[in-house]
Amino acid sequence: MKSQCLVEACQAEFAQSQRTSILEPLSFRTLRAARNLAALTLLFTVQFALSQNVAPAKPQSGEDLPVPGKPVPADYGKVSEHNLEWLKTQPPQRQMEYLLGAAVNHDTYATNLIAGMVDGWRGKLQASPRWEVLQETALYSNDLRVRAAAIEINLAVRNIAKTDLSADSMIEAAHKLPGNRSYFAWELGMLANRGIQTERIHDLLAEWIHDPNEQTRFWSVEGLAHIGSDDTIKNFLDVFRNDPSLDVRERAGCSLAKSGMLTRQQRMKAVPGLIDLSADASLDGTTRNWVFQALREITNVNLPNDTATWRNWYSSHGAEKIREFGQGESWSVLGNS
Repeated sequence: MKSQCLVEACQAEFAQSQRTSILEPLSFRTLRAARNLAALTLLFTVQFALSQNVAPAKPQSGEDLPVPGKPVPADYGKVSEHNLEWLKTQPPQRQMEYLLGAAVNHDTYATNLIAGMVDGWRGKLQASPRWEVLQETALYSNDLRVRAAAIEINLAVRNIAKTDLSADSMIEAAHKLPGNRSYFAWELGMLANRGIQTERIHDLLAEWIHDPNEQTRFWSVEGLAHIGSDDTIKNFLDVFRNDPSLDVRERAGCSLAKSGMLTRQQRMKAVPGLIDLSADASLDGTTRNWVFQALREITNVNLPNDTATWRNWYSSHGAEKIREFGQGESWSVLGNS
């Protein structure tokens, strides 16, 4: 929820770099002015077309391709034959990092290849800086299949077998080493998502979200987000309302709105609870604002921060929106890539 955007700083730096020097040749200044005018003309043309409900012409060439608009594929969007041949010659670490990057890029078959190769990578992978960056990006993909592939790879990197014995051992270790529960919460949530002792792990993490230690609560919310079951929704609403830490409340809100493994249709089940929460007079202003942000992100509806307006919308259009999300691709969610 917290904005990490540096747009204003970047704009200021760009403006500084583009200021015309009094020593700059006139011809160059004139050329640049012409290019700027052309760019503005294109922008106004697109805006005018949109205002007239006329779609801009489909680009026929990559030359001077406008940045705004619908995606324009550069290729078939799949792992190429050439790259598949190259991939066979590479060590497991390189294979994993390449395919996870391809999955993040939405290349067709990348997630299929990961599913078929991941078990053979076990014991041969390392937690490299590149993998960590790719994992973070993949876990916020707008495709749940990419998030699931990231989970599979994480368990392979950590060499955590998808077995009841692994879950038992980690739970036992977490009880003996409560200071390490943050790590166990994250990994146990991933195991639960892959169908290993899902109910037991959910119940354990639901207990840990009330732990006295803030970091345990924070990472238990993250672990619950990995699970992706309907049962986690009430846990997130509970934390969003009651946790004393702003950071932990934020993670609960993000887990309802965007992060984790819930489908869009599942997230709609949180809407009535979020609307009720928005009317809670005990909420601080920041958390209440996050509640309305979550409502807008879940529903893809831009309504103001007003409880009555949201109640009226849900009463009239909630069922319709649930059907809409149910008819769409179940793997498609709000994400960063």
